Amino acid sequence: MTQAIHFTHANGIPSASYQKFFQAFEQNYHLKAIPLIGMNPEFPVTYQWTHLVDQVIQDIEKNFPNQKVIGLGHSFGSLLTLMCAYKRPELFSQLVIMDPPFVIGSKSAIFEGLQKLKVKAVDKITPAGITLKRNDHWHSFDEAYSALRNNRLFNNFDTQCFDDFFTHGIQEDLGRGGVTLRIPKTLEAQIFRTVPAWWWRTPRKAPQVPVHLITAEKSQFYKQGLPQGMKKTYGIEFSVVDGGHMFPLEQPEKTAKIVQQIIQRQQ
Repeated sequence: MTQAIHFTHANGIPSASYQKFFQAFEQNYHLKAIPLIGMNPEFPVTYQWTHLVDQVIQDIEKNFPNQKVIGLGHSFGSLLTLMCAYKRPELFSQLVIMDPPFVIGSKSAIFEGLQKLKVKAVDKITPAGITLKRNDHWHSFDEAYSALRNNRLFNNFDTQCFDDFFTHGIQEDLGRGGVTLRIPKTLEAQIFRTVPAWWWRTPRKAPQVPVHLITAEKSQFYKQGLPQGMKKTYGIEFSVVDGGHMFPLEQPEKTAKIVQQIIQRQQ
């Protein structure tokens, strides 16, 4: 039986943006991904992402009944996948999580308190504030393409990955005219605001499946010591690759090769 992979995308980046990355798995794996996380009203974005975890679990059960999956995710999606493995470990054979926004350490309890109070400080601590200030409207597809291609978030994207993001991530704006983001920036900001910070009071061990974390040398999470903290506290090993936080879309083929090597090693 072909091995099953279930993929969950980064915040604000539709799964179709990863097509070049996915293509590298076609020969040996059966990969499925939820197109857009957080856009289904049946699974709203709430504190601690409870419903989003349920959405991922339901999608795994639907696409891979009676078969364990390799859980694979990027950023927000990798943390969701990890949370699913804690809740339903029997669904997974192993996990590869790419640069999760893991809130860990002594300050995580303080952060959780700020979330409960819904104070504006959360927008400053997380990327939510910057996200809300970002332009999300352009007069034409051409204007949007030029603006986004030169944006710091996207300027290191592989060409095909950026084109796929643009095709699937930008749509006509029926209300204002012109074009806008398919995933609204208000939704993206809400996901950032509600990133779970409850790890400080969970069992200090990895889920009951093999887990490996991949981070990047220019990632802010790596610079802040989050992968190192996860290894120390949870025993989750990690690897460091070239690039920044968006490395699966900057170097899709190279990243896919590394992921497959880790999968084979964990088996």
